[in-house]
Amino acid sequence: MDRTIKDKIFNFRPLFFAAIFFCLGVLFSYLYILYGISLWWLLGLLLLAMPFFFCPNRKEMLKTGVAITLLLLSFCIGAFAFSHQMRKYADTAKYNLDTYVVGTVYEKQTYGDKTRLTLGDLAIEKARIEGKLNAYLPTSFCENIEISDEVLLQGKLKTDVEYCNNLGFRANAIGDDVRFELIGAEECQKVGEKFNLFALARSKLCKTVHTGMDEMPAAVTMAVLTGDTTGIEADLLENVRYGGIAHIFAVSGLHVGALYGFCLLLLKKTPLNRLPKLVHFILLAVILIFYGGICGFSASVIRAIVLCLVSYLAKLVVAKADLLDTLGLAAIIILLLNPSALFEVGFQLSFLACLGIALMRRPIADVLFAACDKIRSLFPKRKYTEAEEKILQSGDTLPKSIGEQIRNTVVGYLAVSLAAQLFTTPALLHHFGYLSGWAMLLNFLFVPIISAGFSFLLLFVLVACLLPSACAEVVLYLPNVLWSALMLVFEAVDFSTFSLTNVQMTGGSFVCYYGGCTFLTDKWNLRRRWKWIFAAVCFIGCAATLVVVNIL
Repeated sequence: MDRTIKDKIFNFRPLFFAAIFFCLGVLFSYLYILYGISLWWLLGLLLLAMPFFFCPNRKEMLKTGVAITLLLLSFCIGAFAFSHQMRKYADTAKYNLDTYVVGTVYEKQTYGDKTRLTLGDLAIEKARIEGKLNAYLPTSFCENIEISDEVLLQGKLKTDVEYCNNLGFRANAIGDDVRFELIGAEECQKVGEKFNLFALARSKLCKTVHTGMDEMPAAVTMAVLTGDTTGIEADLLENVRYGGIAHIFAVSGLHVGALYGFCLLLLKKTPLNRLPKLVHFILLAVILIFYGGICGFSASVIRAIVLCLVSYLAKLVVAKADLLDTLGLAAIIILLLNPSALFEVGFQLSFLACLGIALMRRPIADVLFAACDKIRSLFPKRKYTEAEEKILQSGDTLPKSIGEQIRNTVVGYLAVSLAAQLFTTPALLHHFGYLSGWAMLLNFLFVPIISAGFSFLLLFVLVACLLPSACAEVVLYLPNVLWSALMLVFEAVDFSTFSLTNVQMTGGSFVCYYGGCTFLTDKWNLRRRWKWIFAAVCFIGCAATLVVVNIL
């Protein structure tokens, strides 16, 4: 019998769906704590989910019961983890006085004549306390202060454990456990220095880059390698943002993935391939974690490292790791460590990009290949040689020609790029208020350059660090010239002239948009006609909500 819906509406992936319900638990706890949402909404969620757990036969009942238990447990753990983090964050000593603080510098960010120091290991009037502190000082106070230095500050100390401010939910502050603020600093003295291998390596890297390169290429190199954009001119950085490729300066999956791929290539193509796979995993972990330490273990770097290592470990455990389950496991690990990361922009963009690639890459590639075949059909067919005819007659396939290899590479890259762009577009609009019209073109041009050149750039810098400082200018000559040439594009063209602005996204538009995208994939076990109908309904709903909110 021809049925519209098969026995299974979709193929159940335990870790991926557990991650979704973990996120739902975090979201529900967030709404309950901040907005007092009623617990009755849980009943509504349960009713909406019931059709997905319909059992066509008794054999499936046990599996369904286990799946429901897993998802409910994930939901509860997510809700509890977030509420516990929020309670722990707010449970701290309350200060509002002029005093002195001693702490270790964890982060230093300079913005013109102002500098922000993030301190940990705090002692306030000799009393040790939990949490971190943000201190805002004149840059002249901090010229000789480096990461891992122990400093003494004096000024107005305030406890700030509010969940929200005028910019919204303070996810980054809560995730980093920043509970205190010091303003109006009267002095900043270095009173000690703690050994920090990562800080020493970063300091050496920074000095070598600035010794061997001009000011602008050096600032761009540090931004690409470590995520530190403070040396880039504000106008240039803003133009890069409007070009839609500011992510090349935020160390994340692009950079860690490029390093991960380069390391895999070395492990496969060198004598290291004789080592056991477990040793390969340990080497990868050491390299990625050391690089993460140089970058200050930012949230985006940790996410990328976890995702890479989980992907590699999954391949060791099972013959073929499922990308969605791998993505789900990485999300669960990160959210267990920091539940508020769900509301951070970096977390959302990186996982939405990966999710888009996992769901949409193949459908987009199929469409692009079909278009290529259509165009190819307009031209006369290539005549086969006698040797090729014999191969075809024997039932074998011909090796791919250079043209086919180029086509496959271009289509594969375009499919990945388009899939990532489709899934990150609503989040970009929501968080930044604009969407660059140049993003697709510039990402198509620059992302392959960064992906291919990142590991070589890091290698050049490492070689320059190992050699005497007098050699730095020679070793880094090529990167210096290339960055100068690439940045000329952003100095010559104003990319803010073509962008979509002032579009407000709502919760309903998000649900409809991503729901419509999923119906265009092969993950729903529905007839093609019905998938197209459901996708059209979702996209119409998304458009309707956008019109109501932004126009009417």
